[in-house]
Amino acid sequence: MKSRATRSPGPIRGCASVFTADDLAHRLGGELVGPITTVSCLASVNAPRPGAVVVLAKPEQLADLAARGVAVAVIPATFEGPPPITAIRVADTRLALAQLTALFDSRPKPTAGISPQAVIDPSAQLGPGISIAAGAVIEAHAVIGAGCRIGPHSVIGVGTSLGEGCWLHAHVTLYDGVTLGRRVIVHSGAVIGADGFGYAAGHSGAVKIHHLGTVEIGDEVEVGANTCIDRGTLDATRIGARTKIDNHCQIGHNVQIGTDCLIVGQVGIAGSARVGNGVIIGGGAGVADHLTIGAGARIAAQAGVSKNVPAGETWIGSPAQPYRQWLRERYLVGQLEKLWAWFKGRA
Repeated sequence: MKSRATRSPGPIRGCASVFTADDLAHRLGGELVGPITTVSCLASVNAPRPGAVVVLAKPEQLADLAARGVAVAVIPATFEGPPPITAIRVADTRLALAQLTALFDSRPKPTAGISPQAVIDPSAQLGPGISIAAGAVIEAHAVIGAGCRIGPHSVIGVGTSLGEGCWLHAHVTLYDGVTLGRRVIVHSGAVIGADGFGYAAGHSGAVKIHHLGTVEIGDEVEVGANTCIDRGTLDATRIGARTKIDNHCQIGHNVQIGTDCLIVGQVGIAGSARVGNGVIIGGGAGVADHLTIGAGARIAAQAGVSKNVPAGETWIGSPAQPYRQWLRERYLVGQLEKLWAWFKGRA
């Protein structure tokens, strides 16, 4: 008899087990300043709560927090002088925030079990400790690794493989033959492995190019809601380990994305483009097909990339160009009014 997948109720969002300031300092790798106190929740600097820990980018905000009962403030290591409340000095406050959100994340998570409303082909291989919610479909020869969580109405195609600890939220679709590494997170509405946009010109219109490749996604990749990653034409579309892709992005067929990239919302990367390790692409940017973006490059928001981008460079604009060149052109455009007035004065 298959057990029903359930969600543990969990405590109030943002509040979890009580920590001591000393324990938090140890977990954050920071320096505790002031007396040891207890912390019951994580709060925003804009809505502080009594007993909370708050992360500050600007130490001048400390005075107000002390009056509002905040227990502990996480502050930059560069802050000088004794803080008015217990504080933890850290080298990187944003990294500390990420670590704290993991500690205090009490949102309900699926517990192990398989809903009787899930549809699972007998040939599928299911690892231990998995959770499969109602309406999910697991097709023939799929492999689901240990500890995976499959959300309601998600579809896992024929021969698809998920490494251990993956989490597919509701309404995720993985087409046949897709491979996910370990601890991959895919948010609702994402579609991975659909055919790419490829056609040949025929006598009576466009003739479809059937896509026989697949999609391979590395360990600890996160794919945002409603993002689409197309399968390769003959080989694989690949996403490197630890790359994070935001919502509403389009990754075309045969694209090769390296490790540790950040791809912000509404980015479109056309077919066969190559993106090196550690690249950051800002929101709404577009990358033309068959281009190469070198490792460590930065592409500004809404840029239109129509040429190869060398490693480590920052490009901006549409068509995109090196940042310094773009900045000089913007300056010169700003001088046109003065130049026009000068010409009129000489006429």
